[in-house]
Amino acid sequence: MSAIETKTEIEYPESDGLPMGETDLHQWWMIRIADLLRWRYQGQRVYVSGNLLIYPEEGNNLRHVAPDCFVVLDCEPGFRRTYKVWKEGKPPDVVSEVTSSSTRRQDEDETVALWRDGRARVLSL
Repeated sequence: MSAIETKTEIEYPESDGLPMGETDLHQWWMIRIADLLRWRYQGQRVYVSGNLLIYPEEGNNLRHVAPDCFVVLDCEPGFRRTYKVWKEGKPPDVVSEVTSSSTRRQDEDETVALWRDGRARVLSL
């Protein structure tokens, strides 16, 4: 890189503009699952989140997913604005999707395909 060229920082948006849940019941289950998992793993080195954009590959801000809930074992808990797999060192271990009639195909096909090559297990509820 010459002195004139500058490295362009890639922006990874924090929102995909989509709603958190389709219905009250969908939102309730999303929050309930995350709360139960946080309770289960309290005091442990486990990160639990949901509806947070996950970027699986560095340099590609177009490929992302925001699962309803996900768990990353052996990962520092705390607040994040996004989850970048390359910075965290690993993908989620479990990804949970609360499906609805309008999201079932995407949740069961596209979300599963995204994580199939990684270690995450996808649970569609």
